[in-house]
Amino acid sequence: METAKDRLTIQTPEQVEFDYVLAGLGSRTAAFLMDTVIRWFIFLAILAAVLLLFRLLPAVNLSKWATDPSKPWLFWVIALAILAYSLVDLGYFLFFEALWSGQTPGKRRQGLRVVRINGEPIGWLESSIRNILRAVDLLAGLYPVGIVVVFLSRNNQRIGDYAAGTVVIVERKQSVPGDRKQFHAAQILTPPEIEWYVSGLKPAQYQVLRSFLERRDQMEQGPRHDLARLLSHQLFKQMSRSTRFNISYESFIEEIVALYEKKRRAI
Repeated sequence: METAKDRLTIQTPEQVEFDYVLAGLGSRTAAFLMDTVIRWFIFLAILAAVLLLFRLLPAVNLSKWATDPSKPWLFWVIALAILAYSLVDLGYFLFFEALWSGQTPGKRRQGLRVVRINGEPIGWLESSIRNILRAVDLLAGLYPVGIVVVFLSRNNQRIGDYAAGTVVIVERKQSVPGDRKQFHAAQILTPPEIEWYVSGLKPAQYQVLRSFLERRDQMEQGPRHDLARLLSHQLFKQMSRSTRFNISYESFIEEIVALYEKKRRAI
C-alpha cells in the first residue's frame, strides 16, 4: 500500500490496485455540520415528546413537583437531558455508519464514506471505536484536536480513525462514461437470480468487480481464477445464496457488472 497527498492506493495480494480520493477538512466539516443539525432536531423532538407525555399524564403535577424543595428536580432534569443528548450524539453516528456502510446523512449528501484502511467496508466495531473516541477530538469544542490531527495525518485521519483503522474517502460517481468499455454478459442466469445480487451490490464492490474484469487479461490463469472465485464467494456469502450455478465465476461477475451498469444508465 502506498499513499500520496489526498489519495490512497491499496494493492491486494492478487496485485490489483484500487485508488481512493481522501476526504478533506472542508467536505468533512460540511458533512459534520449537516449531521449536527439533524441530531439537534432529533434531540428536540425527543424533548418535546417527553414534555408532551408529562402533560398527558394526569397523575403527574409538574408545578407541584417543581416547587417541592425535597425533590432536586432541576438536577434530574439536567442529568436526563445530558444523557438523552449523549445517546443521540453517539448513537446517531454509530448506527448510521454501521448500517449504511460508513455513511451518515451528512456524509451521503457530501459523497463521503468511511472505509477500513484496506478499502473494506466498516462494521459495528470500527464504527464504535471511531465514534467513542470522537470525544477526544472534540476537546474544548469544535474539533480543535481533530482538525490538527487530520491536518498532520498522511491519510487525513483523526484520532478515532487511527484507533479504528479507518479513513474517510470521496465516493466515486458510479455513472458509466459513454466511451468506457461495456461488458455484455451471456445472460445465463435468470433475471430474478442476477437482480438479487445486483440489488445488494455496493458502489465499492462494483468498483472491485469492474477493476477485475478490466485487468484479468494481464493476470496469469491460476491467480485469475482464484480471484474470480474469491470475489464470487464474497457475494454468495453476503447474500446468503447458493453457489450451485452452471456458470463460471468470471461469467457470473460479468453478468453482475453488466446489469449493474445497465441499471445505472437507466437512472
